[in-house]
Amino acid sequence: MQIKQVGSLRGGAQGGFTLIELIVVIVILGILAATALPKFADMGGDARMAKMQGARAAVSAAASMYHGKWLVAGSPSTAGNATDGTPLSAEGYPTLSQTGIMTAAGLTADYVLTASGITPDSNHANCVLGYDASTGAVTTTAISVVNCK
Repeated sequence: MQIKQVGSLRGGAQGGFTLIELIVVIVILGILAATALPKFADMGGDARMAKMQGARAAVSAAASMYHGKWLVAGSPSTAGNATDGTPLSAEGYPTLSQTGIMTAAGLTADYVLTASGITPDSNHANCVLGYDASTGAVTTTAISVVNCK
């Protein structure tokens, strides 16, 4: 009985890619990367703007909640503290301070409190969320992709 030895399917030639094929693939990947990079580089401003819109909702909800509690408590006419120690204005809204609206809204140390309002970080002072402790109004006129970049 004779056994035949079966060779490789390619007839003995080594398999692989040629140098030209590899260069073409690298060039195509380079073109795709150059096309996609500007699109992803612009995402930082959009992310900061979304972060500030989330903070706006948190600040607005916290101000409404504390004002509601203040009304239920009989609307004391002077500024003081809520039952949890949050400082309130005379109108019953949390004050614009670290222990006031920042804590009430659950804004972490990522946010920076300035005289003009709340910013996402110290590098983006033009991206501002305004808050008025006398009315509980939240202003977002300075939150835009241009200001948050």
